[in-house]
Order: sequence, then structure tokens, then C-alpha cells
Amino acid sequence: MAWNLLPAGAFWTLPVWYGLGCILPLLLRRERVATLVAAACAGLAALAALIAGIGVLLGAPAPAGSLSTNLPFGALSMRLDPLSAFFLLIVGLVSLPVALYSGGSLAQRKGRRVILFGSLFNLLLLSVVVIIAASDAIVFLMAWEAMAFLSYVTVHLDYEKRQVIRSAYLMLAVSELGTIGITGGFLLLYQAAGSFDFRLLQAAALTLSPILRSGVFLLALFGFGAKAGLLPLQLWLPEAYAEAPDHISALLSGVITKLGIYGLLRFSLDFLGGGGASLPPWWGLLTLGLGALTALIGILYAVVQPDLKRLLAYSSIENIGLIVAGLGAALTFQAYHLTALAAIAAIAALYHLLNHALYKGLLFLGAGAVQQATGTRSLARLGGLIRLMPWTAFFFILASLSIAAVPPLNGYISEWMVLETLLQSFVIPSILAKVLIAIAGGMLALAAGIAVTTFVRACGMTFLALPRSKEAAEAHEVARSMRAAMALLAVGCLVLGVLPPLVIPMLDHITMALMGRSVLNEVVPPLFSDHPGTYQLLVTIGGGLFRGLLPVNGLVVIAAPAFATIDSPSYLFLAELLFVGLLALGLRLLRPLGRSRKGPVWAGGIAHFTAAMTYTDLAFSNPIRIIFNSLYRSRVRYALQAAAARHRQGQMIYEQEIPGPFERVLYRPGWQALRWLTRHAQVIQSGNINQYVAYIFLIVLLILILRAL
Repeated sequence: MAWNLLPAGAFWTLPVWYGLGCILPLLLRRERVATLVAAACAGLAALAALIAGIGVLLGAPAPAGSLSTNLPFGALSMRLDPLSAFFLLIVGLVSLPVALYSGGSLAQRKGRRVILFGSLFNLLLLSVVVIIAASDAIVFLMAWEAMAFLSYVTVHLDYEKRQVIRSAYLMLAVSELGTIGITGGFLLLYQAAGSFDFRLLQAAALTLSPILRSGVFLLALFGFGAKAGLLPLQLWLPEAYAEAPDHISALLSGVITKLGIYGLLRFSLDFLGGGGASLPPWWGLLTLGLGALTALIGILYAVVQPDLKRLLAYSSIENIGLIVAGLGAALTFQAYHLTALAAIAAIAALYHLLNHALYKGLLFLGAGAVQQATGTRSLARLGGLIRLMPWTAFFFILASLSIAAVPPLNGYISEWMVLETLLQSFVIPSILAKVLIAIAGGMLALAAGIAVTTFVRACGMTFLALPRSKEAAEAHEVARSMRAAMALLAVGCLVLGVLPPLVIPMLDHITMALMGRSVLNEVVPPLFSDHPGTYQLLVTIGGGLFRGLLPVNGLVVIAAPAFATIDSPSYLFLAELLFVGLLALGLRLLRPLGRSRKGPVWAGGIAHFTAAMTYTDLAFSNPIRIIFNSLYRSRVRYALQAAAARHRQGQMIYEQEIPGPFERVLYRPGWQALRWLTRHAQVIQSGNINQYVAYIFLIVLLILILRAL
């Protein structure tokens, strides 16, 4: 009984920890002490969030509370259900290492702004928790606006830089644009429900006409897609991620953008899809197509970025697209009443969301460590850091392997599950839907392949070869607290990849609540307990060795007989281990007899290597730029500065300009049209009070005429 009450108790301590983290730093004078106090409070709150989220997902009573008001919109309420508990778990998993990292990252900064920054950091996390736990639209929207404003302020730490101001403002502008869509969706549901309570909104959604339901869905897709970074509203994301402080970039990628996915799940699967409601197939196909296009465009622009943090930002767009594509597959299967496949697709999308939060948080912390040690994010000025920053290099490379879907790390399992679920489209009766899903699957597979190239480039240009600048040659390892934060996320990447059955049962609770269907035994069969039928041979092989010792069904992810799978990701990994072992044994047996000799590698007669001889980031990505130049529409400029005489060196400048996605075809024309409109609308604002009185008179007259009609 005490254990059942612990998650609720931990949840209600969150406002206390975040409140202390906001107030205490402001009472302290020393920046270092204030930073540590703010980080400690955020870390303790993260532990409480982990306890509350895991507890609810394991079946503990959900904490709930409400505050009665005399306002027209009724009581303000909060409640954790399995979906919100899962996102609270993500908040805890990411914010704990981010808080630990911030203690070392901000130690180098001076001034009162650092103290204020620690307070704002805790307030931002509190607003995120309230968004996740809100169970009525008013609390949700108030917390959403607080989150948008606090995100804007925390990106402003280096407010002297003009680019920082521009990036933060762009993020706030796109977020507010999305809020219009979110508010519109809530208002349409409120019209039918007469209340802002989530449970009443879900019940009222069943009574809406098909046109209004589709309107709510499109408004939610637009509003939450803007926060998540879906095309074509992704323009804020690379700018804000690149200019934000290191740990805020990790929080933006790991938590803040995930709130957009949370909103999409809440509207599509809970409000509109709950209670056995039927869904139009085009909802899922539109979401799937938009996700696949976002993933492909995101990774194509990531692979050509010369800035390390911008590369990671565009990679986040790719992964968000993959998650949204998984959600689209779930909606499509649900529309054709294939509930089991819909639940498996939702589990795969949620699993990848969790994995992305961990390895992308680790990548941003690693990039921040590199920037702090070298003073630059430019790949052209890095290199050779694996010898100077071995721990940072190890953690960054491990996260890169995760995002490139290399087993046994976590990105492999979830990305495989998403792609494999799309292969089940042959059971859908619509030929058009099959074709569209096949095209989307091909786009996602291409994006996955380019992702490998992207992170080979990122790791190679940053950590391998020779230092290409004085700053890189003089780099040193970062503080222990920053390394410890990266180590926590690295362990998470490994655990979630090696033991996916620890995660999938919790995700099954979410799909059970949203879709009324448990598919746990169709994904993770109980190999180490009695299970009749198809898996009997596996049960016999597994025996009773681990019976009663493991809190999970089994240790292997395998698909059910009705799931036409290529193979289990767990089996593929085991087969790869077996292949590597046999290869090593074969090489050992075939090695020539006798003593081996060691000597220097012949290097084409070059006596001494320099950094100028190494492969550059531009040369690495140039083949992809040439192949997809019709998309990039890049501009190349080169000029010969000094011609090379015989046996002497010459010099040439080579530059590339690759504008962001949709910049030339959408953003620039839109900006020019807006400037034209505002320039001509200035006549309205004349400064003449008589003219303003005339405006008021005309507006009142128009209202009276409309009421008379």
C-alpha cells in the first residue's frame, strides 16, 4: 500500500522542488552556489518525476486534483493517466542529466543573469510538468503559454548577440502561431461539450459532425506540428537549437519539442479516437506522409550542415518526422479497424520518442562540451579531439551509433519496429493506402541510410584526424559533472537497447488505455514462463531459468504469427553477434603461423601529415549535395587567390550557400508580402484622434447592423 502511494506523493512534491529551485537562487549572492542550488532542486524534481511516471505506468493509483473557481470555465484540474505518466518519465530522464550538466556548464559564467537563469530553468520545467498533467484545456493553455515564454527567455542567456535575439524571437513567433491552431481545436470541442474537462471533451468529440472532427484534427496537426518541428513550420528549430545554451538545447530537443507529439497523441488517439470512434483513413495517411517528408528533408539538410549544433537540430527534425510517421501508421491501421497493428505502431512510435529524447540529449550535451572546450561549433575547425577529450568522444560516438540505429543501442530497436510495422500495410484493403504507405516507408528507409552518413561525418570531422585549428589542438576535457551527465544518458541508451522488454510492457499500458487493446504478448512473448502454442519450442529452450526473477515477460522482442515480419530485431542482433564471433574465429584459424611483426604504416612517401591533408566536412557531404542539388538549390562560389607555381602551393576559396528548406519558395515571398501589407497599412495609423473615433463609430455601427440581421 505504501508503494502505491509513493508515486502520487512524489508527483505532488514536484511544485515544491521547482518552487525552491526558483526562489532559493534569487536569495543567494554567489553565482556558483546559486547555480548549484538551482541544479540540485531540478535534479531532485527529476527523481520525483521518474518515480511518479514509472509508478503510474506500473499500475499505481494516478494522482489527481482540482481547484474550484468562480470563473465561467469551471474548475482547474490535473491528473496523470498512462500517456501523461510516460511523458513525465521522459521529463525526469532528460532533466536529471541536464540539471547535472548545467552545474558545470554555467560555472564559467559570471553575473546576476546566471542566478536568474537557474530560476527560470526550474520554472520552465514546472510549466512542462503542468502541461503534461493538465486534465482541462484552461490549465493546459495557461501552462503552454508559460512554457513558450520561458523557452524564449532561457534561449536569451547570451542576449548581447543579435543572432540569439533573432532565433529566440522566431521560436516564440512560430510557437504563438501554433497556439492559434491549438486554441481553435479546443474551442471546437468546447462548443460540443460545454466544458473544458478532457474527459467531457473526449465524449463530445463523438457527437461532432465529420467536417468538424476533421477541422479539430487539422487544427491540432498544425498547432502541435509547429511546436514539434514538422514541415513547413520547422524554421525555428535549427535557429533556436544552435543559439541556445548547451543544456537548454538538450532540453528543447529531448523534452520541449516532444510536447508537440504529446498534443498530437492527446487529440488524435484520446479525444478524437477514444471510445471506439471511427477515424477517416486520410487522417493517418496525411500524418504518415507529412512525417516521412519531414524525416527525409530533415536528414538531407543535416548531412550538409557545417555547424555541429545545426546538424543535430536538423537531425531532430528527421527523428520527429519518424515518430509522426509511426503515429500516422497507427491512425491508418485504426481507421481500417486493425487495432492490433495500430497498437504495435503506436508502441513503436512511443519507443522511438523515448529513445530520441535520450540519445539526442546526449548528442547536444556532447556538442556543448566540444564548444566549451574549443570555442567553436564549426566542423571545419575541429578534429583530433578523441585524444584530448576521450570521454566526451566516447559518449558522443555512442549516441551517434544509437541514432544511426546500430545494435545493441536503443535507436536500433525502435527504428526497426517502425519500419517493420509499415510493412504490414498489405493487410489494408485500399490499394491507394498500400501505395502511399510503401512510398512513405521508402522515404523513411532512405532517411535512415543518410542518417548513418550524417553521423559518420559528425564524428569523423569532430573527433578523428588532426586538429584543424589552434583551439581544437589546445582543447581539454570538460568538468566531471558534465561528463557524469553524459554518462547517465549513455547508460540509458545502452539499457533501452539491450532490454527493450523492460520498456514495452509500460508502453502497452498506454495503448491499452488509448485503444483498449493489449499487444504485449504479440511483441514480447513470455519465453521464460508457460506459454502454449507457437512459442512452445522457445519456452522449452528457455526453460524455467529466469522464472520469477525477471519483472518482464521475456527478454526477446519477436512478432506474433499474424505479424508478417522479416525477423525479430532481437534475433537479428543475436545473429550479428554470432556472425562476428564466427568471423573472428575464422580469422584466427586462417592467420599464418609464426610471429607477427609490427612496423610503421606506409603513407605514400609522405614524411609528415598536416591538417590540410585530411578529409574536410565539405568534401564529405559534397556528393550528397550534388545528387540532391535540385532540392538544395545551392550556390557555389570559388575564387583563385594565388596560382600554384611548379612545386609550390596555391590557394583557392570555395564556399557553399545552402538556404534552409522552403526559404526561397515560401518564407521569403511570405515575408515580402507581409512587409508590403504592413507598409501600405500604415495609413490606418495616422495619429489623428478624429480618425480613430471614426473607426470606433464604424465598428459599433457594423456590430449593430449584424445584430439586427
